[in-house]
Amino acid sequence: MTLSRALITGLFLTVFLSGCIRPTTRPEPIDEKGWSELVEGIRSFESGRYPEARRRFLEIIEAYPGSPLLSEAQWLLARTYDAAGEKPAAIRELHFFLKNYPKSLHDEEAHFLLSRLEQPDQKTIAIVWSPLSGRPLEDHLRPYLRKANTVIVPVFSNAPGRSGVFFNASGAPLLADRLPEWIEIAHQRGFRIMAAMPVREMRWATQSHSDWRDRKYDSKQGTVEAIDKLDLFNPDVKQMVAQLYRDLAQYPIDGIYIEDLSYGIEEGWTPSAVRLYESLFSESIDPGSIVAGSIGRTGEGSDREGRAPQFWHWVGWRSRFLSGFVKELQAESRPRRPEMQWGVALPAVVLTHPVKGLSEMSIDLLDLKSAESNLYLIFTQSNPGGVPSLLETISKYAIRPQEVWLQATSMNRASLTEAMKSPVQGIILPSP
Repeated sequence: MTLSRALITGLFLTVFLSGCIRPTTRPEPIDEKGWSELVEGIRSFESGRYPEARRRFLEIIEAYPGSPLLSEAQWLLARTYDAAGEKPAAIRELHFFLKNYPKSLHDEEAHFLLSRLEQPDQKTIAIVWSPLSGRPLEDHLRPYLRKANTVIVPVFSNAPGRSGVFFNASGAPLLADRLPEWIEIAHQRGFRIMAAMPVREMRWATQSHSDWRDRKYDSKQGTVEAIDKLDLFNPDVKQMVAQLYRDLAQYPIDGIYIEDLSYGIEEGWTPSAVRLYESLFSESIDPGSIVAGSIGRTGEGSDREGRAPQFWHWVGWRSRFLSGFVKELQAESRPRRPEMQWGVALPAVVLTHPVKGLSEMSIDLLDLKSAESNLYLIFTQSNPGGVPSLLETISKYAIRPQEVWLQATSMNRASLTEAMKSPVQGIILPSP
C-alpha cells in the first residue's frame, strides 16, 4: 500500500470515528472540494513537494472551520514542517494539534514526534534492520518500542544479480521505492530512521562501468588488478556518488550512516588517483615501493618503522581526500536536510593504533574530526579496558563523548549498562 493510499484509508477512519468521539457536536459534511484538496496535499507530501503540501493544508484549515477534515490537515501540516526540516514550525503545529484534538487516532504518534523534536540531544539507542532479512520492519521494531529510538536501515543491496537501491535515484537501478514506507513505519512508532548508504561498495556501478572500478596491487605478483569497489578519485564516480546522496536527501530521513569509508594500503592504485597525487606533489609514485616496502628496511630519510616520507605523503593525502569527500556529501545534502545526522563507522584500529590505522586504512581521526560538527564517529565497543578506556583514548584527539556512538558487540547486560551510563551520544545495539 502506498503512503497516499494508507493516509487516505486512515483518514476515512478518522472522519467517521470523529463523530463517535464527539457525539455532542454534529460534524459538517465532508466538502468535496476540501476532500480533493486534502488528497492533493497528501500526494504533494508524498512526492516531497513540501511548500505545495503546506499551502494546501493551510488552505483547508482556513477554509473549512468545523470540518472533520481539520484534524487530519493539522496533523499533516505538522508532519510536512518536520519533513521539510522546519523544526520550530513543526513543534508549534504539534502543540496545536495535541491541544485541539486530544482524542485523535494520531495522538500517540504525535507525542512521539514532539518528543523527538523537543529532545534532540537525548542518547541515541539504535537497532539495525535489513530489508533482505525477510522480516517486516514493523515486526522488527515491536520488541524495541520502549528500548530504542532509532533504526538504521540499509537502503541498498549488493546481492549478486539484485544490486541497486530502495529509493528513486538517477544514478542507480531502482529495486523498489520502499524508503517512504519504511520512513512512515519508523516515524509512526517514534523511531528516527538513518539510511545506511555506501560510498565505495556499489555492485551495480562497478558492473556497469568497468572504468569506475578501483585497483588493488598484488605485491606477490607485482601487478595491479581491478576489484569490485569504486574509485572515488575518478571525478565521474565522485559526481555519481554525490548525486545519489542528493537524491537520498529528498526523503525525510533523520540521518545517514556510512561504513565503508576507508582505503586499504593495497587499494586505490588507479590512474585517476596516481595522476591526482603526482600533480599535487610533483613526484612520481610506484605501488611496489609503497605497498611491498611499506615496512621495509630502515634507510636514509625513513622513519623508525622503516617507511619513507613518500609513504606518509600518500596515506596522509588519501586521508584528507576521504574527509573532504564526507564534507562534500554533507554540503550536497544540507540544503534539503540541514539537521540530518551523519555517522561514520570506523575500524577499531583507527582508535587503538592510530598510526597503524592511517598506514593500513588511510583514516586519520584528526582529519575526520575537522568535518562538520554533526558527524558522529562510530566505534566498536571492543576496547580491553571497556568504555572508560575508550573515552580516555578519544579524549587524546580532543573528541568529545557527545561526538561518539558505540557499536555494542554483545547483549551482555554489564557492558550495555556501562555503555548506557557513559556520556557517549549513541549506542547501536547488536542484532539478536
